[in-house]
Amino acid sequence: MIQKHTLGEIILDQEANFLQKKLIGREETLPDYANQIVIVSGVRRCGKSILIRNRFSQDHSGLYLNFEDPRLVNFEPTDFPKLEELRNEFGKAVILLDELQWVEGWEVFARSLHEKDQPLYITGSNASMLSRELGTRLTGRYKQIELFPFSYTEFLTYKSLAPEESSFESYFQLGGFPEYLQNQDQEYLRTLMRDVLTRDVAVRRNISNETQLIRLGVFLASNIGKEFSYSKMAQLLEIKSVRTAIDYCDYLEESYLFDLIPMYSQSIRKQVANPKKAFCVDPALASANSLSFSKDLGRRLENFVYLHLRRSFQTIHYYRSKNSECDFLIKWNEEIIGAVQVCWELTPDNLEREVNGIKDAMKETGLSTGFIITYNQEDSFEGIAVVPAWKWFLSNSKHYFEN
Repeated sequence: MIQKHTLGEIILDQEANFLQKKLIGREETLPDYANQIVIVSGVRRCGKSILIRNRFSQDHSGLYLNFEDPRLVNFEPTDFPKLEELRNEFGKAVILLDELQWVEGWEVFARSLHEKDQPLYITGSNASMLSRELGTRLTGRYKQIELFPFSYTEFLTYKSLAPEESSFESYFQLGGFPEYLQNQDQEYLRTLMRDVLTRDVAVRRNISNETQLIRLGVFLASNIGKEFSYSKMAQLLEIKSVRTAIDYCDYLEESYLFDLIPMYSQSIRKQVANPKKAFCVDPALASANSLSFSKDLGRRLENFVYLHLRRSFQTIHYYRSKNSECDFLIKWNEEIIGAVQVCWELTPDNLEREVNGIKDAMKETGLSTGFIITYNQEDSFEGIAVVPAWKWFLSNSKHYFEN
């Protein structure tokens, strides 16, 4: 339990610290409260708290509380009503709760506010913790928004740069974590990776062998865009069982650190059985924590393209047949709607392979258009557009696949 006056002091202190920070505009906008709890989820330090606080920064109408503050270690579910009292006493209209998944039973308070038609905005860094509570007590009462590190266009705004090859080179090297862009110290990205693995995974899942989790994180970061099987990975990393390896990878996905995508197949059983590919939430984060990824420019570009697609689409596959490969097939409403191939540079040596790969994927899935994304080439081959990445990233990826 925590005393109300102590809670009020923490709230005022956090607000004073926030006012000293640089406000960062994002493309993602929060909806007006419409009798729904608004939840912003995403990886640690991607800007979730800034997003919800910006929404109410002009009129100062939001009562904000960050639950990662160590002074809140004794906060209990019975303390939630004190937040309503403080909201009224401070003359606020909206409650904003940051990293709320740390408090057991938070969904009971969220539902009580909803039933009283009182607005509530929440952030969280663990997909599993959020989804379990949302699926039980809050079904139909919330709107969830995923937030990622900066996109290329957000990076341009933050850095006051123009869209061109040189600014994309900067984004390609630095990625999109807001705080990293301020100091550009790779130790920040290594500490961030360790924090996610230990605090958001090991602590929440009661895993004592943190070293094994860190080795898994380094393995995935070092093998971005490469196929891997759980059994070989478990053997390589000396994880005690394939089931444990699968669970650990699921936990890393829940923390928003990595996405693992399946090979395309009309058979769900084959999708589960075939090797996966891993992509990191930020390529600079992967590079700082990998043993080899930073040297592979093609796979780094592939990761950036994946993230641009992932901001608009939740279900993405890779394609592989006996004779060809295509990097991404995009699914929307249970239908494959787009094919994307990524190649650092098209040359006489690889042109036929890259074009045939995307053509085979299009033929098997019944698509009429596809795109090849390169670092800086622009062309067209056999009706397939070749687009430089920096131009591709200027538009929402849904734009390219609209009928």
